[in-house]
Amino acid sequence: MLGSKRQLSPGSADADGLPLRRRRLSITQAGIDQDRENDEVNNSNDLDQLIQGNLPMSRSILNYQPYTNGPIYNGAIYGNVQNNIQVSTFDGLQFLSQHAAMGAVHESNERYPPPLCHPGTREVVVGRVKGWHLEMNGTKKEIMWVHAPAGFGKTAVAGTVTEKLKAMKKELGFSPVGATFYFWRTSPERNSPARLIITLAYQLAQSTPELRPHIDAIVKSEPDVVKMALEIQLAKLIVEPFKSLPNLDTMPHRLVIIDGIDECINSDRESRLEKKYAEDQETVQIRVLNLLLRLQSHHLPLSFLILSRPEAWIKRHFESRLFRDLVEPLDLYEIGDHMNDVKQFVRAELSRIAASFGFEEADEEWPGEEELVYKSEGHIIYASTVIRHIDDPYGDPRELLEGIIHNSDQAISHSTPFSSLYELYRQIMRSCPERNRALMMEVLEDSMVFYQYYSVDDARSWVSGGDVRCAKALGVLDCLSGRLAGSGLRALRPLHAVLRTGNGDADVDVEGLFVHSSFEEFLTDPHLSLEFTTDLLKGEERMLSNMLDCMTSITLDPVGGKLDDHTQFALKNWWKIWANSLQMSPRSTAAHLQLIEKIIAIDLTTCVIHTYLSLNYSTGEESPLFPLFTYPELSDFFVESMQSDGPAVSLPSVQKVTSHAKSALDSTFTLLLQSTTLPAFSPDAIERMSWDCANYLNQVTAEANWRENKLIEALQAPGPKGIDLFKAIIQGEISQELRRHIYEFMEQEGNPILEAEDHPFQELVEPDSIRTGGDSGFDWESLAALIRGGGDREQ
Repeated sequence: MLGSKRQLSPGSADADGLPLRRRRLSITQAGIDQDRENDEVNNSNDLDQLIQGNLPMSRSILNYQPYTNGPIYNGAIYGNVQNNIQVSTFDGLQFLSQHAAMGAVHESNERYPPPLCHPGTREVVVGRVKGWHLEMNGTKKEIMWVHAPAGFGKTAVAGTVTEKLKAMKKELGFSPVGATFYFWRTSPERNSPARLIITLAYQLAQSTPELRPHIDAIVKSEPDVVKMALEIQLAKLIVEPFKSLPNLDTMPHRLVIIDGIDECINSDRESRLEKKYAEDQETVQIRVLNLLLRLQSHHLPLSFLILSRPEAWIKRHFESRLFRDLVEPLDLYEIGDHMNDVKQFVRAELSRIAASFGFEEADEEWPGEEELVYKSEGHIIYASTVIRHIDDPYGDPRELLEGIIHNSDQAISHSTPFSSLYELYRQIMRSCPERNRALMMEVLEDSMVFYQYYSVDDARSWVSGGDVRCAKALGVLDCLSGRLAGSGLRALRPLHAVLRTGNGDADVDVEGLFVHSSFEEFLTDPHLSLEFTTDLLKGEERMLSNMLDCMTSITLDPVGGKLDDHTQFALKNWWKIWANSLQMSPRSTAAHLQLIEKIIAIDLTTCVIHTYLSLNYSTGEESPLFPLFTYPELSDFFVESMQSDGPAVSLPSVQKVTSHAKSALDSTFTLLLQSTTLPAFSPDAIERMSWDCANYLNQVTAEANWRENKLIEALQAPGPKGIDLFKAIIQGEISQELRRHIYEFMEQEGNPILEAEDHPFQELVEPDSIRTGGDSGFDWESLAALIRGGGDREQ
């Protein structure tokens, strides 16, 4: 295990008096939660001992929490956070920052430059918010809710309020902005509240100097607070430190800004990867509101600015008895002169474009400028999208503007408040030459499927250089689809107004592909996008087929060699895409069997080994094979939702692919346990491989002749390079019957592994004592040498 050993509990005695506790692992959330709970307890105890000086500094005690698919806890998640803590210099706030979602902060590099209102626009609403926060009388409501539909610039308002208030720091004598958090639906650390309280607490410690020693002391005394429930974090990291201050009643109010609560869509830390364990977005958004309500109920010197779309459940909650007397609502749609804001924005941007293109009399009004303002209907997003569309180095901005103004359908444009925006999107799509549209739609579908599945952490293992940029992602997809290099980037070039596809130094992360979420919604709604509707299920199936084709050429020569990026992506993600597409879209028998035949044609053993080798370069929380073991039987993974006239598992191809998968798993784990040529695996990789193997063994031991399985035989005699994996498997969630079978065989054969004082069968030898881990001083390297050389044991 990584950093802690999973200990065995005493069980009932069998006929021979040996303790038995049959722990058949059911792949359920309860099983996963128990696994996580055990690891968290061990890690917390280790950290306490380290701070007290009872553990050596070299020991790693803060580890990732595996298989996190349950309630919200926090820890070293969404990244390769290294926690090398020295007792003498342990900084509580630095430790807190390592667990915060720093990308959600106003000044973060991830958000730079932060969206701001164009100069001279949104002045009324920004003034209203500033006046509300700085109001000194006792009648002020402590929560303001600014709401508007998509595209009305709520995030820009939040950013502008932040900038203007921070500019008043010298005048006021304190920092009026206490903390910010910007939710974002495509960012794993920003589309979940898992790090919300930690991030707010860290910022409050920076903006309110009086709080720093109190928050620092809490973290030093209880470092595992970062793994506690959000409600407990709220009390310990914010409420208690504030109430420790002697001058609480006279402290000036700090503003806490929470933007985009409607973008908070997951409570599950695996956000986009394991959707079936994620709570409903309505539930998690209400939970965030209730956390803020709980914080407000303590009457601390804090005000709260919350910005979101007016989703029905959010509106209903703000209007409920709990909130209605505490909240000042502000409808962004009704405040200010939107048409004048758009007019100022358009004039300034057209002047900038004219100057950059060298047009004479750059400050003069353009033909079509008034029509553009009129067609925007006061929507800044409409005007800004048009500006991006015409600001094209490959075209004439004046001709592009004329095309937008004169080629739209007036009947559609003014049927609903946002129809003009959607008509603009259609016009932009139609600007792509008709001969290229099929390719454009294919690349769009590929790109949307890609960022739905790729993992920020795992991507480090398959993208050269460590970053996942749009241009790099499109290159991976070109290779996977058999397109010419650069085809994807060229196909999406006409959509530069609505997509950030990357261009040299301006290349952006793949999560920032869409300039605005309304375009993604447009593409997936056939009533809005008409002939430009993206079919993500078709995209998943096409990508899955391409992945399987790509994997047919994989070999183990050279062992440990780094595979191409597109091959790495295929290896690590086809399991997830297969499972998800099966659940979402039942296939016809013919289409399904065609994909199964592709799996049968793959050297699956080699593919699984390469998948595990890639774990040495990644920090994801679960194995890529995780979806395979969420089914009671391997055959279920291959046939769920398959449309068939009879039982699908009885089809010859299904039986063949199931046998193929079993054989591959047997061979893979046997090779990992006994090979002398494979490279060494990292502790993280061993942790995840042992979890997979334990789950597979629980299926194996359900069969009548399981003792004859070659993987069972490999466990009875592991090679020198397989000892770490062997120990992790034996200490894992395998059945007690299997554990005892292996122990008895090794005892009969006189295996030197049993000579170690901390061998993994302690419960079977010492049923009355439960060992708590730690180094026994046994020389495992010497043991490996003994096994390698087949040396004699002392009798």
